[in-house]
Amino acid sequence: MGKTNSTSTSTSQEVNVPPHILAIVHQLLLEIGGDKNLDLREPHPKKSLEGIASYIIFAYGYRLYKDPTYSFIINNAVSDFIKCVVVLPITLYVLLVQNWMLGELLCTFLPMLQDIPLHVTMLTYVCLAWDRRRFLRNPNKPRLPAFVCTVGTWLTSLCLVLPYPIYITHIDLGTIFKSADFEGVSICIVNLADDMKEYMRGIFLVTYAGPLAAISYFFVCASRELAYHNAPAVVFYESRASINRAQDSRTRRDSHSTVTADTRSNRGDYERNSQYSPESFREQESCRTRYEVQESELDVTREKRTQKYLGSIITMYAICVLPLMVMRLARLALVETYENSRHFDYTYVLFVWLAFLPTCLTPPMFACWQMSR
Repeated sequence: MGKTNSTSTSTSQEVNVPPHILAIVHQLLLEIGGDKNLDLREPHPKKSLEGIASYIIFAYGYRLYKDPTYSFIINNAVSDFIKCVVVLPITLYVLLVQNWMLGELLCTFLPMLQDIPLHVTMLTYVCLAWDRRRFLRNPNKPRLPAFVCTVGTWLTSLCLVLPYPIYITHIDLGTIFKSADFEGVSICIVNLADDMKEYMRGIFLVTYAGPLAAISYFFVCASRELAYHNAPAVVFYESRASINRAQDSRTRRDSHSTVTADTRSNRGDYERNSQYSPESFREQESCRTRYEVQESELDVTREKRTQKYLGSIITMYAICVLPLMVMRLARLALVETYENSRHFDYTYVLFVWLAFLPTCLTPPMFACWQMSR
């Protein structure tokens, strides 16, 4: 009898749990998996954080940071880590909570914190594409200083977001209404007195459209350089043809000399044109040496694979961030009312989630790149 009562009591408790709470618990258990020894009272990081941390540790463990290409990738990983640890929780709080409870300081600097990692990622990709184009054009030329470029991306991003506090207004309701009910309650809104449309358009051009156009140009140039380095026979033939043309021009100039000089010139031309002459041997050796040095410093197959994966990572990031960039421009041009505010919120949440998706997709793409070496 007591067993029946306990069963009915537990059943009634399960029924009294709200459905949305059950859905949240169900989703949590599905993401965690079937590990029975897992302690749910301890914090468990998201998979994106684990992936980002893993490829940062991998790059430092194998000393890949000595290569400027991997240095830029590490800088991008640091930016993604900040997005997951700092930007994403605050952004989620702002999207879910209507009233502002985080204070005036965070109200002013929150847009700056949200945009700095996005700008750093795009500027890092510009430096990466530029360095790749310079390296493939002349492998013997010094690479871009990776540390200076990475520091420059953070400083440039900081300068780009400095005007944000001008357009943000913090209203403390406790000081206005002088009531205990509104103590600590405030509103964080865009300053309606100043129009930030021009600023947002400039940000879109400087931090998205312009860098993306530059990256596309650099990648097209790099692909052409790879196609050029992949044709050694043509390069060698052109070098020999230029040598033969130079020899023919010298022969024509020597033909206007005296009879004695003409005889010596013909003998000299015969010796120079002979494959056993010292001069021809030196010209062939110098041409072969220049080509062998350039070929030894550039692995065309490896560079093509690197170009393919880097292009995929950058394209994926540009596609994921594009809806959020367009939404930020459209939201300033459209009038938000009580009827369409819900649709704005749903769309904005979807686009924010899509913009943070590269933090989860970049680590597995990097892993595929390294395993294909």
